[in-house]
Amino acid sequence: MKDKYCLVTNATKDKGLTVTTQIAERIRNAGHECVVIKDIDFQGDSAEVLRGLEPVDQSCKCCIVLGGDGTLIRTSRVVSARSVPVVGINLGMLGFLSVVERSDIDSALSNILSGNYRVEDRLMIKAGLPGQNAFKGLLALNDIVVTRSGRSRLISVSVKVNGVQAASFLGDGVIVSTPTGSTGYSLSAGGPIVTPAADLMIITPICPHSFNSRSIVIGGDDKISLSINSKDGSADETAVITVDGQDVLTMDSDDELVIGRYEKTAKLVRFDDTSFFDVLDRKLGTVDNPSK
Repeated sequence: MKDKYCLVTNATKDKGLTVTTQIAERIRNAGHECVVIKDIDFQGDSAEVLRGLEPVDQSCKCCIVLGGDGTLIRTSRVVSARSVPVVGINLGMLGFLSVVERSDIDSALSNILSGNYRVEDRLMIKAGLPGQNAFKGLLALNDIVVTRSGRSRLISVSVKVNGVQAASFLGDGVIVSTPTGSTGYSLSAGGPIVTPAADLMIITPICPHSFNSRSIVIGGDDKISLSINSKDGSADETAVITVDGQDVLTMDSDDELVIGRYEKTAKLVRFDDTSFFDVLDRKLGTVDNPSK
């Protein structure tokens, strides 16, 4: 049976498209269709990325992403609505989500073409920022972050969960993370490591000015509201919202950012010989194994 595969390549990571060409040839030699997408500016406008990824439709059996975690995240956010499984080949640095390294490409392709893999459903979050004349929708696989602008003072962010006041953090901002994003910015800010299958969200303050400020873990169906707390003198400050470290927009003192579960999940391909803890140890060195 002839299947359709899509290769999404960050051309800045695969110079000369050497790896991309080799993978495309192997897929076609196996009798399958291979669509190569190589001209997307992944640092550009989200609408342009969306248009560039139109060939990754529901007829695509698997989307293979060549680049770093940023490329994989942006691709996964776009194609999640089409329920297409995505696998990342790491041509970047850490590559925590892109589990296939250069040395593993041959074996990974064999597993992909034979269907010898599993698909993990990863919780995604969405946010709404109502404005005076518009409503901006935000979608994240890793995290949504509210931080002080570069020239502002510390900001006090009020946090409500399901309409109930949960915390007020004075510092550099707040991270709302998925389990997938728990090993990213949230971890650097002192948040917990969470297995990808967990159905929850993590609220972590960034550089809080209190020793008692800690992460808050809530359910995956809960609703979070973030606003700048005026009583601490920060009402006139402008905060910055960052989505998965990529899309950025501003948040004024009279705005309320509402965050909750996205109705679709990101579908990430994983192989039976690699667990979450294997990747965790390989990338972050979390296990002290005397046999190594």
